[in-house]
Amino acid sequence: MGMNVNNLSRRKLLGSIGVGALVAGLGSPALAFRALAGDTLPFRRDAPQLMLHYNENSLGMSPLATESARLAVDEKANRYADDDIAELLNAVSIQHRVPSEQVMLGNGSTEVIRAVVTAAAQVNATVIEPAPTFGALQLYAKAEGMAVVTVPVGKGFVTDINAMRAKAEATVGPLLINICNPNNPTGTIVDQTALRDWIANAPSDHLFLIDEAYYDYAKDSDGYASLAGDVAEGRENIVVARTFSKIYGMAGMRVGYGIAAPETAKRINAFAATYNLNAAGIAAAVTSLRDDRYYAKSLASNAEGKTVLIEALDRLNLGYIPSHTNFLLHRIDSDLASYQRRMKENNILVGRRMTKEDGWNRLSVGTLTEMTEFVRTLEAFRNKGWV
Repeated sequence: MGMNVNNLSRRKLLGSIGVGALVAGLGSPALAFRALAGDTLPFRRDAPQLMLHYNENSLGMSPLATESARLAVDEKANRYADDDIAELLNAVSIQHRVPSEQVMLGNGSTEVIRAVVTAAAQVNATVIEPAPTFGALQLYAKAEGMAVVTVPVGKGFVTDINAMRAKAEATVGPLLINICNPNNPTGTIVDQTALRDWIANAPSDHLFLIDEAYYDYAKDSDGYASLAGDVAEGRENIVVARTFSKIYGMAGMRVGYGIAAPETAKRINAFAATYNLNAAGIAAAVTSLRDDRYYAKSLASNAEGKTVLIEALDRLNLGYIPSHTNFLLHRIDSDLASYQRRMKENNILVGRRMTKEDGWNRLSVGTLTEMTEFVRTLEAFRNKGWV
């Protein structure tokens, strides 16, 4: 007859199975008891996994884009995608009103970022970026042997443009200035007036990479503006990077792009992997740009899920940083390692460590159904004193 863990006292349970062996293996009676009882909530046993850790779009791709990708595999998988690449370049150039020569393609925007870093490394540029921010550029820069200077974000986790500018003006030589806007993992947007003034008055050897992976979620936010229009107007010291991974739900298809003024694009395209895309991803991307109905649905889905999450955080008095993205950085009133472990035991994947200070978690916004289930779990955690 099996033991009912819930009906046994902690002392009796440990005694009945041999506390010595458990304590020896786990280090303390508390850990031993937890290993046996577990932290799985009854309603989360065998429940579907919630993947809320990588800022993916749980809605998935547009059905039209999915069908386009399938047709591409059926009809073109054995052919190089030169003509399809030309079609995507044309679609992006129309979207941003720039010639296709000003577009750089990559397997996700990270590959475009890597090309920008490689180009900047040729002139021994120093990188200046906020902390925290999306880490890909720093990894590529360090691999190139470039110096990286980080500037802590300011109040409310907002990127401190004035502090970054001061650091840049005190640094000798060419610079690559990395600004993710909205920023990942904070979800905040930058001071547009300060940023544009800095760009307009920066030396010619200062290049600004503006990572706009989350542009679509922020485009209607007060105080936010893309710098893609500045590129179209010919400003040479800006590269704008975008991705199909977020609003279009194509994270697994790996398609991204950048745009820059003619001479800047020419320098970067020497290192870009424009012809490294696959036929299925290209087809899905081209179709996604034309599917306005799915675009609106994707935005609405994110807004619904975020509303449910924010209302729960307010009820539980868990602070958060107002987000202009498909994720939210929020307090958990717990150490992150314990929170992650307990969520994982309940088949929910949450974000990794993003801040120096413990007690914060970056959570992806899922569908309405997913966020409702997450909130149910979070409230159960509060009842147990875990958050």
